[in-house]
Amino acid sequence: MASQVLTGCQYIDVQGSGVVPKQELSSFLGSALPEWQKDDMDALLNKWGENVKYEDFVSWLFELRESREASGKKFKVAIFSCAPYDREWFDLTNQDLGCSLEFTYNSEQLNMDTVKLAEGCDAVCTFVNDFAGADIVESLSKAGVKMIALRCAGFDRVDLKAAEAHGITVARVPAYSPYAVGEHAVALMCSLNRNITRSYRNARMGNFGLNGAMIGRTLHGKRVGIIGTGLIGSITARVMKKGFECEVVAYDVFENPKIKDPEPAGLEIPYLPLDELLATCDYISLHAPLLPSTKHMINFDKLSIMKKGIMIVNTSRGGLIDTKALIHGLKTGIIAGAAMDVVENEAPFFFRNFSNSCIDDDNISVLLRMPNVILTPHLAFFTREALKTISDTLLKSMIGVRDGEGPPKQNGKLDCVCRAPKEQPKDPKKCEGAAQERKQELVQRMSFMEQLPLPVNPLKAEAFAPFENTEKPFRIAFFSATPTEVAAFEKGNEDYKGNFTFNFYKAALNIESVDMVKGAEGVCIFVHDDASAEVLKALKAQGVKIVALRCSGTNNVDIKTAKEIGLTVVRVPAYSASSTGEHAVTLATSVIRCIPQAAENTRRCNFELNGLLGFDMIGKKVGIIGAGRTGKVAARIFSMGYGCQVMVHDVVEKPDVKDPPPNGLGLPYVSLDEIFTQSDIICIFAPEKPETLKMIDAAAIKKMKKGVIVVNTSRGGLIDNQALIDGLRSGKIGGAGLDVVQGENEYFHTDWSNKPVDNDDLSVLTCFNNVIVTYHQAWFTEESMQAICHTTLTSFHAVRQNQEPPLQRKKFKTVVTRTF
Repeated sequence: MASQVLTGCQYIDVQGSGVVPKQELSSFLGSALPEWQKDDMDALLNKWGENVKYEDFVSWLFELRESREASGKKFKVAIFSCAPYDREWFDLTNQDLGCSLEFTYNSEQLNMDTVKLAEGCDAVCTFVNDFAGADIVESLSKAGVKMIALRCAGFDRVDLKAAEAHGITVARVPAYSPYAVGEHAVALMCSLNRNITRSYRNARMGNFGLNGAMIGRTLHGKRVGIIGTGLIGSITARVMKKGFECEVVAYDVFENPKIKDPEPAGLEIPYLPLDELLATCDYISLHAPLLPSTKHMINFDKLSIMKKGIMIVNTSRGGLIDTKALIHGLKTGIIAGAAMDVVENEAPFFFRNFSNSCIDDDNISVLLRMPNVILTPHLAFFTREALKTISDTLLKSMIGVRDGEGPPKQNGKLDCVCRAPKEQPKDPKKCEGAAQERKQELVQRMSFMEQLPLPVNPLKAEAFAPFENTEKPFRIAFFSATPTEVAAFEKGNEDYKGNFTFNFYKAALNIESVDMVKGAEGVCIFVHDDASAEVLKALKAQGVKIVALRCSGTNNVDIKTAKEIGLTVVRVPAYSASSTGEHAVTLATSVIRCIPQAAENTRRCNFELNGLLGFDMIGKKVGIIGAGRTGKVAARIFSMGYGCQVMVHDVVEKPDVKDPPPNGLGLPYVSLDEIFTQSDIICIFAPEKPETLKMIDAAAIKKMKKGVIVVNTSRGGLIDNQALIDGLRSGKIGGAGLDVVQGENEYFHTDWSNKPVDNDDLSVLTCFNNVIVTYHQAWFTEESMQAICHTTLTSFHAVRQNQEPPLQRKKFKTVVTRTF
């Protein structure tokens, strides 16, 4: 038969070139081999290109045919807990691999009531909340099922001993995407830390107020504990240490060499006892498997040990945490917040929609109503890359079982077969042998990870000092004051013995409010205050000596007029590059992983994953526009932490960006067009100047990759709002994270939830599901507030003494215009 087919191909090949067009070959084979369905044949031909070398193809085809005939060709699989995206990826992979597997799709979970749906099938394919206890395994065996294929890495809901007794192979996906889960853990931590879900919710209601509950913390330098240091825990540890430059510590019953070994072979992260880790960490992230020994490892007893104000992230299994203990810790303030992708007893609810009914788990209901809790519906795995790997790995395992060879190793390295655990030997020497086997398995798993990037020099912590010679009082008119700023500056005045007198005004500075400064020698303003020529002249007439901006930007001040009238203007050039750089990364990861959208869905008891698909960060191209201190922080996190390909555009090339490690980041400078055309993520850190206004316009967006993520934490005027809206509507822009918006001044830091917002662009942007608007709060961390307070008061103190305000941290120039 093969020779007859080959003769037919030669007849088509009139040129004798040895190749024939794919479409002509498909038509011929359809008539020559009628037992093959056209879709199957087309799927087989796809991998051979448009012009097929028919001798090689026919030889391969008949080897495949013989193999399938020997194994019975037909292989039926019942897929449980099936969502539309599962069907899409399994159908696509079935076609791409030419598997010819037959699928039946069931939205129901596998249990005793639904096990009958597997009758006549060779395999069942299940997900994290499907249950295959001993009774179900026995029923599957009676139905003729030879395989249980798990669309996940965990296998705690399958009775492996029963499967082994009934001769059923259990296969999983050991590493569908450790990056997806590790990166989701970091995204949850960042979102919780910077109140992203609350900002998203408030902005959509028109409440742009910036109160004390919205203040975050800078991650840089904080202690982060990683509990469980396998593949996923190692990835999270790397991002936190090398990207955010946190002090990372770890706990695991088996110490991973790639965690503890010195750099560059390892991360040089110390292992600590669990209690010590809990007592000293600001954040913990759970990545341990759920075993009898790890169930409720976070419990009431551990609450008494924990550092007050700790934040907890869990992307592993809900049963690691005693939910009642967690709720108690959150209510008492021992735990400042929790961000979880899993929760105890989630199985009846997750991946289903209960928005029109009630869930009967009181603990989950309580958590969903807590403002300091983020709950995403078990979507840490849910990226394009992970879905492709899951479908590819499982279908290859199914083919292996069908052909009698068993599931192959994933990527030739990781064993996909789940086996019942061996009983622990009583002999101590044999116990040591079992432990050694576990260590070898861990080494094997870690070899699956790519090489970790080299570290860079960490940023140094800031230090502040009190003032001297403060006998002379100094009155300050403080505009656009929030309660948080009032408390911070009053505390700073006390701590630094400043002898300042403040008049705090909630109102913004403008020509109508300028008379409020009467009697003040200094004025303190923020980004939305008006320091135009008219206002500055009025301030000078009132006797004001200095205008202090508690920000770094000066685009709201008429600098030329200030110089002409002899008015000193100062700013805070480096209140916290880490705060703003980290916020940009937080916005990017929150958009990519749909964190606030997922959290809003779960608050409405909709635990489905539809519309929440993300993508892995590793290897993606990130364009940084503006590589000052803030841009450099974001570039470091993306490149050294996430393993992204980062490129930079700026008018001046800086050695600490382009030089290779350890002196720099080793990043290339490229043109703006290259940023637009190549980037998967674009982050903007440029100053607002006439030449940078609307640098992101319709022409720029037209050049961008389809689905690009755009982040702006600099100034709203850098982006043309209408062009951005059009790009989002067309799908050219896949999502946006905006801490600034053109025309924000009247609205940001004010509650407009009870009145109409006249800025239509702002209203439209806050209504897009794939847009996160935070209201100029990138700077808003405890650390930034301290730096802003100290630097601003230092400038006021210098002017009181008729001296020029000093450099911030002896390095950064604070003076914009001088009169000394």
